[in-house]
Amino acid sequence: MSTTVTEALGTDAERAARWAELQQTARELATRFEERSQKAYDSGEFVAENIRDLVEAGITAVNVPRELGGLEATLEENTRLLRIIAGGCGSTAFTLAIHAVLTGSMRSDLGVAVRERMFGAVRDGAFVVGPFTDEGSGGNWVRPSTVARRTPEGFVLDGLKHFATGFDAATHLVVTAGLDDAHLEPPFNLAAFFVEKPRQGVDVVSRWSGFALPMTGSHSLKLDSLPVDAEDSVFPDGLTPLFVMARQQWGHYCFAAVFLGLAERAYELAVERTRGRSTTAVADLARLPGIQFAVARMRSSLATMDALLIEYATRHVDPGEDLPAFVADTCIPKYHITNEAEHVVATAFEVIGGSGIRDGSRIGQIWRDVKAGPLLPFTNDMAREFIGKATLGISPVETPRWV
Repeated sequence: MSTTVTEALGTDAERAARWAELQQTARELATRFEERSQKAYDSGEFVAENIRDLVEAGITAVNVPRELGGLEATLEENTRLLRIIAGGCGSTAFTLAIHAVLTGSMRSDLGVAVRERMFGAVRDGAFVVGPFTDEGSGGNWVRPSTVARRTPEGFVLDGLKHFATGFDAATHLVVTAGLDDAHLEPPFNLAAFFVEKPRQGVDVVSRWSGFALPMTGSHSLKLDSLPVDAEDSVFPDGLTPLFVMARQQWGHYCFAAVFLGLAERAYELAVERTRGRSTTAVADLARLPGIQFAVARMRSSLATMDALLIEYATRHVDPGEDLPAFVADTCIPKYHITNEAEHVVATAFEVIGGSGIRDGSRIGQIWRDVKAGPLLPFTNDMAREFIGKATLGISPVETPRWV
């Protein structure tokens, strides 16, 4: 890895210069990733080479704390990098987003030993993924079906995990499970463990093949008596779900950034395809009112999404005292952007026209990838429930949920 990645950034000027360098590198890599995706998208080949490039460039290390030699990127800076990378390859951006969410959200909450172990590894090139989605629990991450049983050395984990995005490139995992302690009722039995990628105890039982984001390697994993040490536990017993909720903004804003980046690239492609284009019937497509109106709608929508994400990623990052209301607040940009991004991409597809349905077309890839946005946690229904209840003064976590 380049020495500039790991050296301490002592002054604000040095940090600003490094940040500008990272953004420029991300733009250059996005161009390279888009070229690669033209060849690999339909086969679903994992973006391993892209991840290696991101590691080498130091982009995977942006969340390393400054006292450990890192940039300590803000949440908004993370979203900006993800938008740039998504413009080149949605699968790469989403795979990076998982790593960014884990390394960014856990930066301030870990104990000293785990923190130094995690960020020392990330500083030196580690890539962290988190298989959270359990069999039977889906996106309800705080109620896993994977079980953690105590042993004299620590724990043994058993369960089935889906959507282990980036597993093939992972050096480390953050694995969630439910403690089988009798005194801990769900969701307070949730536990998380930071471990090096195991050689035994984790098997790929179904390799990823997806309509959207096909190159993410989001395999299904079987945890079969996976041993983890006691010191691998990330949070104190009973408190993990509270930490997860208090850092939900990282997941919501980073996921939103990926799909905003896809929509921004779709808009660019539509404009590029229209300027100077003619047909046997029309001398200049850009002069058609329908094209002009579509471009105006896309540009206005993108400006709104941009402003919304920047606002939330800079001013809505502190959980405050009302944690459920804060989680509901974080749902707003994720819900709005992932759904509005679909509309922008669909409009761009119409502007580009029939050539978009050809095999290997970039707009066709984006159209498929953007479909995944509303399906990611919090899904549309869950986001609307949290936002609506919080607005009406009803606790989103109150049971029973409906009366």
